[in-house]
Amino acid sequence: MAAGKPRVNWIDAAKGLTMILVVTKHTTYGVAAATGHVPYLFNYLCELTIPFRMPLFFLVAGLFAERAIRGSFRDFADKKLLHFAYFYVLWSLIQIGIKMALPHEGVWNVGMKDLLLIPVEPFGLMWFIYALAVFFIVMRLLRDVSKPVVYGFALILYFTQLDTGWTMPDEFARRFIFFVSGVYGAPYMFQLASWAQAHVRAGLLAGLALIAAVGGVVFTGLVDIRAFELAVGYAGAVGTILLVALLAARGLARPLSYVGERSLYVFLAFFLPMAATRIVALKLGVENGDLITLAAVIMAVGTPLIGYDLLKKTPLSFVFVRPDMFRLKPHGRTPEAAIPA
Repeated sequence: MAAGKPRVNWIDAAKGLTMILVVTKHTTYGVAAATGHVPYLFNYLCELTIPFRMPLFFLVAGLFAERAIRGSFRDFADKKLLHFAYFYVLWSLIQIGIKMALPHEGVWNVGMKDLLLIPVEPFGLMWFIYALAVFFIVMRLLRDVSKPVVYGFALILYFTQLDTGWTMPDEFARRFIFFVSGVYGAPYMFQLASWAQAHVRAGLLAGLALIAAVGGVVFTGLVDIRAFELAVGYAGAVGTILLVALLAARGLARPLSYVGERSLYVFLAFFLPMAATRIVALKLGVENGDLITLAAVIMAVGTPLIGYDLLKKTPLSFVFVRPDMFRLKPHGRTPEAAIPA
């Protein structure tokens, strides 16, 4: 978060958990593609969390968005446009460059076309950053439109099940509703987290019940029905917030908060240690997919955090910290370590 913005421990923890789930999902299916079989335990974890992983990500991203949406345009342009654009372009070039240099590792076939399409078609996971920028722009443009109209627009988009073949139109239609829910529902989410922290047993039971309900819908196949998919997106996100808020209140979520506070570093760079760990494990003859996935997740989350500490005072710090030449205002003391809300 930017300097001067209050930190909320359970939000950092929720960001950290979401980032770990993102890494886990891509690690699991990367291992499956490389070994020819899906890791048993991690596959169940991914199946359970996929319906609410991205809804939680965008809902949490919207919780503090009101300030940016209604703040000065200069701040908005600096923190939500230039910030996203800098890391999006830089890391798109880095990722595509690495894929071009190592064409036989991984499932991506890349070339000059991918470089030319960066402005309109995000490469790989970079669509997350692109989408956040678009969501902030749209919400700023719609800031004076009545909330029911905006939410209704987002709901209609969700149920169109848009499938153009282009990442951004399709993901915008599918994910915008959760960002809108975060923006408009922020007071209720904070009240809900406070309620759980004040009523531990009820909060724990409610959180577990919601996650169990998600499992019931997912493993019976009902999640393929669009209305159920939307419902479990909300249920899983709210259930996770309840449980994370309880952990944070008791000081048990510090590892998650640590990752959440530095989620930008992990998001940008996890792909390289993830792939490297998988390749090394397979070359060493490790055959257990769950073991490979566990090792790759640990390396994929931990290596970017260590990498930042090693690079922050070197000429290579620009890969994690936006230089002043790409800012509209001087760099504050607090680094842009978290994916912004």
